[in-house]
Order: sequence, then C-alpha cells, then structure tokens
Amino acid sequence: MDATFEEITNQPNSWAKTLEVMSEMWPSCGISLEAGNTHVLFIGCGTSFYLAQSAARLFQEVTGKVCLAVPASEIIFADTSIIPNDVPVVAFAISRSGTTSELLMAVEHLQKNYPYVETVAVTCHSDQMLAKISQTVISLDHASEKSVVMTQSFTNMLLALQWVAATSAGREDLLTELNQLPVILERDISKMMDFGRRIGANIDFKQYIFLGLGTYYGLATEATLKLKEMTQTPCESYNPFEFRHGPISIVENGTFVVFLVMRENISYTLDIIADVKEVHGQTIALIPDSISDNCGADFVLPLDGALTDWARSLLYMPALQYLAYARAKLLGLNPDQPRNLNQVVVLKSVSQ
Repeated sequence: MDATFEEITNQPNSWAKTLEVMSEMWPSCGISLEAGNTHVLFIGCGTSFYLAQSAARLFQEVTGKVCLAVPASEIIFADTSIIPNDVPVVAFAISRSGTTSELLMAVEHLQKNYPYVETVAVTCHSDQMLAKISQTVISLDHASEKSVVMTQSFTNMLLALQWVAATSAGREDLLTELNQLPVILERDISKMMDFGRRIGANIDFKQYIFLGLGTYYGLATEATLKLKEMTQTPCESYNPFEFRHGPISIVENGTFVVFLVMRENISYTLDIIADVKEVHGQTIALIPDSISDNCGADFVLPLDGALTDWARSLLYMPALQYLAYARAKLLGLNPDQPRNLNQVVVLKSVSQ
C-alpha cells in the first residue's frame, strides 16, 4: 500500500495525538500572546505557506490580533514591507522537515535584525535545524511522513495552530470542537475515501478548480497543490466571488469546480454554483450536512454541520487529499514520488 494512502488514512490517530501533545507542550512554551498590540506572522514555503494562509485567517478570527501569512523568501528579501516596528511580534515558522533553506534563512534573519520578534518552530522533525535555532518549538514528530507530498503533516500542524488560537482566546467552546475532530474523522473517513475515488478517478474530468473564501482560501490553494504534485492535472484555486470576475471564462465541459462551503455565506455560494452550471461546469460542494439539501451541486459531500465553520475547516482536507490520490492511481502515477519533486527543497547557494 502506498505511504501516501496510509498517511491520509492515519489522520484520526495523528489528530488525537496532536491534541494530546499540544495540551502538554504549549503551556510550558513561555510564549505570550496576551499583549493587545501583538502581531502574529505565519511563515512557510509551498504547502507550509498555504498552511500559513489558513492559520493566519483562523487565528485572527478568534484572537482579533493582526495576523499575516508570508512566504519565507519575503522575510529575507522584503522584510520592511512585512514586519511592524515597535510592537511585539510572534512568528510561527512552519516546516515539516525543519530543513527548508528559505525558512531557516528567514528565522536567522529575524533573530539577527528584529530582536523583539519571538520565533516558534512548527515542525514534524524536532531534531532538525529549525527546532534548534528557534526560541520555541511545537514538535509533532508523530505526523512526519515517508511520502514526498504533505498530507497528515499539513492537517496536524494546522490543528496545532488552531489549538493555540483557541487557547490564547480563551475559547473553551472551540477547544471542545477541536477535541471532537478525531472521532468525527474516524466516523466519516470511509465516506471521504469513497468521495476521492468517485471524483478523482473520473477520467471525464479534465481540469479542477477549487474555491474557498476567507479561512478556507488556504485550504483551496493547498488542495490545488496536492492535485498538481501528485498528478500534474491542470487545476487552479480562487476566492469564489473573485472567480466570477474573469476566471470563470475557462470553465467548459470536463471542468470540475469544487466549492469549500461555509455556512455563513451559503446563499451567495448557491448563486455561484448556479453560475458554474450555466457554463457547463460540473460542481461539487463540500458542505455542512445541515444545509446540504437542495444546494444545487452535481455532487455533494456533507460533513458535520454541528461544528462551526472555524472548526469544520480541517475536515475538508482528507477528502481532497483522497481525490488527488485517486487521480494519481487512475493515471498510473506514483503518489509517493511525484515528478520533479523531493521531500525537502534546499537552495544550493545556501548548502554550499
């Protein structure tokens, strides 16, 4: 069995372990987010940058703090447009491997030039350089992976950051929801697996478009990257409302548009689903089960509607990972070793 499949399927177990680890680890980290003017940076590369996009939105929504997601290279080469002066800053540096060149350079740059910035490593390899040079470490070694593509490492690191956000905001209601996620995923994972096979292994779908708004936009961009990495299938991601301002022109027969639906803007989303169908695109809605009836999509994957949009967001990812995996198998590709990719990206100029 492919490592990628095993790692996607292991997520109920790894999520439970992450929640256990965070409840033990974070209280002793010594990082304070209490100051009202604290700014928070989320820094990553590739999948970790898309993780940062989701984390920043999710974090700001519940803490009210100014949060920004940036690629590590911009910390190095465009720092003055990103880092505020004279306010406390906490920077979460995200890397599965803990060895990504740009991220290490970014952390070193912050420590050298911005002494008021506290750095927190978020990694699945606590024995690597990122953890050694950062002031604080969130280590999720149980979520490391054999495959090149990031699946369970993405969701576990995002779950850990959601836990930090909910804890920092004193939101016991959201912590309760997060603690329910492993059980809900265990219950629904076979349904997600079937969804992946039904949609990803359909040879009639030629291109995929993923639409997510606000806290879900980073998830849409990550779903796009997973499909590109594993299958090289043409795919794109957009804010669903921006999608109507030009990009909808690429929709045709064989285009599959995936909506990551939030309860709070459902009525507007239904309008966009109708717009896509009018131009002959196929539609699917990953949607709270409480509002899934009559949404108008060609395919519907109903997920737990009792959760808030904030907590439910993580449940969308295993289904989208299964989609990419199923398409890779359909095309006869090895999902563990995608074309032109390695598990770690190292800049030669840095390693020499």
